[in-house]
Amino acid sequence: MFETSLPLRFAHCDPAGIAYYPRYFELCDAAIEDWTAAVLGIDRRTLHLDMGLGLPTVSLHADFAAPSRLGDRLDFTVAVTRVGRSSIDLAVDVACAGTPRFAVRFTQVLTNLAEGSSHAWPPDLLERLNKELS
Repeated sequence: MFETSLPLRFAHCDPAGIAYYPRYFELCDAAIEDWTAAVLGIDRRTLHLDMGLGLPTVSLHADFAAPSRLGDRLDFTVAVTRVGRSSIDLAVDVACAGTPRFAVRFTQVLTNLAEGSSHAWPPDLLERLNKELS
């Protein structure tokens, strides 16, 4: 499992200082971007601009356990739960000081950006992903 920690900033909150739920998805995307670089060994710039590939989300499901507030440090755990020919399922669990805040389940598909079609995982990336299966 991959872990990272991100602050809940003013831009992520509503006027009462409570996390605005669409911003949680932005934070999850940031954690997945860090995961991509660490686990796949390819940052998004290289993936998109050099390789012409993207990893868009095609499905997500979220469960919210407790509110987060401005200044909280959120701990993200990203785990691979399924690897397909061109897709991947990721579980992102988020806590603050050990207390669960929310969880999101993502399905993403490796995509050829020029064609807008799915692209099979290259063998080296597939090997890395299969090692990460939880």
